[in-house]
Amino acid sequence: MSQSIVRRLIAKDLYLYRWMIVGAAVTGIAALFVTGIHEITGLILFLTTIVALGVFIAMYGFLVERKEKSLLFVLSLPVSPMQYTTAKILAALIAFLVPWTLLLVTVIAVNFAFDPPPDGNIPFTIAMMFLFLANFCILIALLLTTGSEAWAIAGILVTNFSVPVFMNTVRGLPGIGEHVDGPVAVWSTAILTALGIQAAVIVLSLGLAFYVQSRKKDFV
Repeated sequence: MSQSIVRRLIAKDLYLYRWMIVGAAVTGIAALFVTGIHEITGLILFLTTIVALGVFIAMYGFLVERKEKSLLFVLSLPVSPMQYTTAKILAALIAFLVPWTLLLVTVIAVNFAFDPPPDGNIPFTIAMMFLFLANFCILIALLLTTGSEAWAIAGILVTNFSVPVFMNTVRGLPGIGEHVDGPVAVWSTAILTALGIQAAVIVLSLGLAFYVQSRKKDFV
């Protein structure tokens, strides 16, 4: 019975996220077409789309739910805090990963469409996309465990600030910068280290969220 309710909670959240998913996918793909006309404008629109998707899902799915007291509805269901946590995190991840994966695959496909393809940009592009995923995981873990508007604002500011820092700093690191505009994708130690750190941040963020929620006796 509880597992069925968890699936229903996931379906409920995905229904609420549906326009965010569609909007992000359409706008992100449109941004790639704009890039062909004006590269800077298209890039800014593309990056903004992914950042906004993560922020809207986190804010709407976690913070707004608490503010509107809709969480009280969950109290009437035979579901534990851990099951509730699982439903919320899985729904948020699905909502983010669907357009995220579509856009990542599209970017790589567009990259290969060039003749010759600028393959050197692929490793950094993948690392950039995983930065967005890591930032999203940090944000949902923060909002799920604290439910604080102040922490939400701080989390949004920090994760958003990490984007230009990553682009301006990591892109220029030895082992990355000299290959970005090259014809061959080079998976250097630097790019693999960046991906490893991002994977660790994703796992630690979600693991911390589950751990904190497992210590709770109720939903607040």
